[in-house]
Amino acid sequence: MVGERPFPFQPIIRLLIGTSPPALAVGYACFYSIFPSETFPVTSDASAGWILFVLLVAAIVGGMVGEDLREALLSAFVAVPVGFLLAIAMAYTPAFAGLYLLEPSAVPFFMAHYSVFVLALAFPLDLVGAILGQVVRARLQFEPAAARVGP
Repeated sequence: MVGERPFPFQPIIRLLIGTSPPALAVGYACFYSIFPSETFPVTSDASAGWILFVLLVAAIVGGMVGEDLREALLSAFVAVPVGFLLAIAMAYTPAFAGLYLLEPSAVPFFMAHYSVFVLALAFPLDLVGAILGQVVRARLQFEPAAARVGP
């Protein structure tokens, strides 16, 4: 309609939708790198190949959701701290089950100390995945679901 006001929260919702896949992957990868026997696939040691695969695929999916490259890169940038917060939330679950003796106030520092490599690896992979996602989206002419969000 003529004169219809655009939905004011649409850019924020698109950012959250684009941030979700890489943030979940970062959280999972951080948790998996420390507790590989409590996640999928259950192993005794964390697999670097699996971590790279999960981070890159989720970053490409997150990049495909973005409307343009700027939005996709912003989502990739925001995904790392949000993913770390998700990893901390996941790390509290074994603590509540009594699987390890650790003060609740020490869990964030424990996670940061032992997952710093995954966090450092996630940032460039998210940026590269966002760019690749935009390339795939342009090649396949996808219209992201986030663009259809509105009243």
